[in-house]
Amino acid sequence: MSDSRGRGWSRRRLLAAGLIAGASLAVRAAPARAAEAEAPTPTPETPTPIYTAAGEIRPLKDIARERGIVYGSAIMVSQLLPQDAFTRLLKREVAAIVPENEMKWAEMIDETGAVRYSIADRLMEFAHANRLLLRGHNLLWFWRTPKSFLELPDRASALDAMLLRVRDLAGRYRGRVDSWDVVNEPVNPLAGRPDGLRTEVFLDKIGPEYLDLAYRAAREADPKARLVLNDYDVEYDTPDMDLKRAAVLRACERMLKVGTPLDALGVEAHLSIGRHPFSAKKLRDFLAEAAKMGLEIQITELDCSDELAPDDLAARDLLVAEEYRRFLEIVLDDPAVKMLFTWGLSDRYS
Repeated sequence: MSDSRGRGWSRRRLLAAGLIAGASLAVRAAPARAAEAEAPTPTPETPTPIYTAAGEIRPLKDIARERGIVYGSAIMVSQLLPQDAFTRLLKREVAAIVPENEMKWAEMIDETGAVRYSIADRLMEFAHANRLLLRGHNLLWFWRTPKSFLELPDRASALDAMLLRVRDLAGRYRGRVDSWDVVNEPVNPLAGRPDGLRTEVFLDKIGPEYLDLAYRAAREADPKARLVLNDYDVEYDTPDMDLKRAAVLRACERMLKVGTPLDALGVEAHLSIGRHPFSAKKLRDFLAEAAKMGLEIQITELDCSDELAPDDLAARDLLVAEEYRRFLEIVLDDPAVKMLFTWGLSDRYS
């Protein structure tokens, strides 16, 4: 992300402004494990400034923290180069990080089939050294499941392997991960099941109870980590996304009703210019329903596709900024939203 005061609303300036937009935003209590001390609460008379006295945009983490929100970004270990401009940018701008790929199950299996922790450990060490919160992404995801799991012969062996994966990774980083995406993208109402669950590998091999079993295992492995159900396609006003929002809420409600430990709803927020209609009311109502259940809301993978935007860079950036603005205007008005992660911090890697 880059910014120039002469270019109007750049992507980075828009995100900064969105984090502090309007005195009508409710003041939120920062999560208990926030990396930095609380700052004085801004008031309409003393609004949170975007710029420093020198005319530079203030770090996004500071602007967010003053609104009770933890701001972070996805990263890969390969991006963390010593004395590199991106690494300096990361340390300046974020209070938290989430791995893009390093903790996904299939990515942690080496050529012999053994689990390798070295890359995930390096990420943990970087977070600790720089006093950053770490989100765990993810314990289970149908799209990044190792071949060895797919080839297991029966339910008993699949259940054992799934629980071992959850207990092993969550237990290894016990007390050091702020939140875990325990099951990533478990909901797909178009699959036609009454419960709205995705008919993929874990449901096929274990059954619908896999969801509750995974979250209970994660709670046992790390009692302090917040456990998140993370999903996508809930942002826009389409018939399919209407179904998805309803199915996600039903899944969360059912889990809570049976005592499954669920602390937060993760909204991936993959935005796109000119692709779908948007309804502020539908998004607002969806967030409100999740909050009514007592769930924290985390915006976990915020980005914006500009494939349908014009070629002109300035025009494209303005459209991206507007797409972020109308989404953030709704999201940041809900006091249940406590974390916001962009899926990347620089166009160099995205």
